[in-house]
Amino acid sequence: MLVHTQLFHDEITLRHYSERTRKSYLYAITKLAEHYNQSIDTITDTQLSDYFRYLNLERQLSRASIQLQLNGIHFYFEHILKRQFRIDVCLPRPSQKLRQVLSKQDIAQLLQHCPNQKYYTMIALCYGCGLRVSELVHLKVSDIDGQRQCLKVCQGKGAKDRFVVISPSLLNLLRHYWLKYRPDMWLFGVYSYGDIHPLNVSTVRKVLKKAALDAGITKPCSPHSLRHAYATHQLAAGMLLNQLQHQLGHKSIKTTERYLHWSPELGHKGGDLLANLG
Repeated sequence: MLVHTQLFHDEITLRHYSERTRKSYLYAITKLAEHYNQSIDTITDTQLSDYFRYLNLERQLSRASIQLQLNGIHFYFEHILKRQFRIDVCLPRPSQKLRQVLSKQDIAQLLQHCPNQKYYTMIALCYGCGLRVSELVHLKVSDIDGQRQCLKVCQGKGAKDRFVVISPSLLNLLRHYWLKYRPDMWLFGVYSYGDIHPLNVSTVRKVLKKAALDAGITKPCSPHSLRHAYATHQLAAGMLLNQLQHQLGHKSIKTTERYLHWSPELGHKGGDLLANLG
């Protein structure tokens, strides 16, 4: 029972928010409307407070999930309904558990269990450059600069372009991949409805999950796990924090600093991670 649906989509587009954000915000406001079975613009502040208590106490959602729902609902109230709400939202305490990091041996095992050369190259590139999965599937052949040994990531998180360093072993791997598959525009495209489109991110997740299962890896294994492994392995190899920030495309250095507890020392510019797998 949403109102102003088109206006919501227009506001998201005007602000250049990602499709993932669009879907997350729409999910948040839809669930709120369904919970009370009434139109969003008739929901009171008291109802909002009760709803977030419900998400916390009964649904027992994580801090991040509740925060995402709060962001989506706040966006709708502020930009669509032009209404401010003042409520106290008690968020669960953040988890203090240390993330399980994939080792270099884990990465090697994942690569060995990829179904074909295409997915081998995708997983290697995701790990070897620390890419987000959305950035990986939207790479174009023209984004590879072999002479400068860099990769252009177009419109990453925050709608920003950046260049990331690509190692000699990855460049060699990409050359062999291109010689076999001869991609034209999209580096990892797929035929659909008579045209070539970027591969769906869910496909990458499924392939990675299957490879982890076949390899007997019990640690959490997702495209973000590869990105996390890249960051921790590069810091351990000595990559400077500000260089890692640029490679990962973090807006704030504080986001990159989360990886410091895995790196006992810093010293040089990191290394060719794939060249050292064994």
